[in-house]
Amino acid sequence: MALRPKPKKIAHLLDLAKQLQTEANKQNIIHVFDDGGYRELLLVKMFGLTKIPGRHGDDGIDPETGYQYELKTVNLVDTSGNLRLKPGITTCHHVNHEIIERYRNVKGFLIGIFYINDPARIYEIPTEVFEPYYSLWENRLNTEKGLNHINNPKFHFEYVLEHGILHYHNEKYDDFFNTGKNRTWKKGAPAKLDLF
Repeated sequence: MALRPKPKKIAHLLDLAKQLQTEANKQNIIHVFDDGGYRELLLVKMFGLTKIPGRHGDDGIDPETGYQYELKTVNLVDTSGNLRLKPGITTCHHVNHEIIERYRNVKGFLIGIFYINDPARIYEIPTEVFEPYYSLWENRLNTEKGLNHINNPKFHFEYVLEHGILHYHNEKYDDFFNTGKNRTWKKGAPAKLDLF
């Protein structure tokens, strides 16, 4: 027997997707379901930001103040459905001197920590708080022979929890954060090149 598509079975899902994509388009998010688009949409809507079109990265701007923010998200659940013991906040696949300067010139980072599609916590990190990372990356770029970019260096999860300004907190996920304190996350500013 041959497979027979039944488009009517997915009509309601397509309608939901269309509604989300329409909201995303208003915020200059081209693909709401690709590369964190849905989570990005939640961040810009929650904080009244607008995604800056035509920019690399996930920059958003506050139309009232003109401040620009780098938007980052991390999921507490991996693609296999397991809790991630050491989630890192990803940056960019080609961090170079230009990207580091861009990071230094934003007002801060807005970091959404999600449990699948649900926001668990959202932190604001003033850009100067990440200076130890920027300096470390610059040192690598300046001293490692043949290195013209760093592939996706990460901010430590615990560093964000310790130094961030908590703007949103969903108590439903507190158990993860409470048990996380007993895990082997690195604390404080990075001291070695072991965060890559």
